Amino acid sequence: MKRCLVVTVLAVLIVAVMLATPVVAAGPVVTITVVGPDGEAVSGAKVTLYDADGDKYENTTDINGVTEITVPANGTYLIVVKSEYYILDTVDVAGDTSYTVNATALHHANVTSTPLSVDVKILLLAFDDVELTLTTNETVYAPSDVNVTYPSEITRFPYKYTFDKIKYDGVETNETTVTVDMARDYAITGYYTKTFYMALEHWMVILLVIVIIVALAIAWSAGAKTAKAMVEEWRRSNKKYVRKKEE
Repeated sequence: MKRCLVVTVLAVLIVAVMLATPVVAAGPVVTITVVGPDGEAVSGAKVTLYDADGDKYENTTDINGVTEITVPANGTYLIVVKSEYYILDTVDVAGDTSYTVNATALHHANVTSTPLSVDVKILLLAFDDVELTLTTNETVYAPSDVNVTYPSEITRFPYKYTFDKIKYDGVETNETTVTVDMARDYAITGYYTKTFYMALEHWMVILLVIVIIVALAIAWSAGAKTAKAMVEEWRRSNKKYVRKKEE
């Protein structure tokens, strides 16, 4: 009887605790459908949503090009789709939301560099809280203005590559950042000048010449001493030979 009473009390306490514990509601679910530039669903694409703080939430599309991502709150999010190319877009989330990222409705920029690949910064100005990094020789689709920023210098020993210029839309600029409106397709290429990593300053050249001269002087001095010693040895040997002959 006492055992039954104890079990009953414990059951009541457990139920009371469960009822008193607040239930944390899940955030909004964003359903993303990805359509590629060929009009086909993009399966196996990585879809990432970024909030204004740079926090990211990601998933992968299924065979129908669809994925669901739970976010913590309503708001505007940056969409980044990574497949054989990049697609950038934004979505306004207000409760559970469905959105289609359609590359057929977007223009693209081919982002390249020569004579080597470099990491560039990509910023969709419609969502300027997050700057993305990608390696050149990529294609980026976007609905509106995009900033592309090339690094000013790259070191890959024993060479250093210094930024020279950007060519795009028949224009050249010495600025490391260009803005394209994505109202049509673009080809953007960054050019770099290759030099040896350790470029010699004038004082370094002078110091190097002095070191070489000193080294040659030491070598000459050592050689002269060796030659003199050999001559002295020959003389001593010759004197011994002469004495023996006279005896």
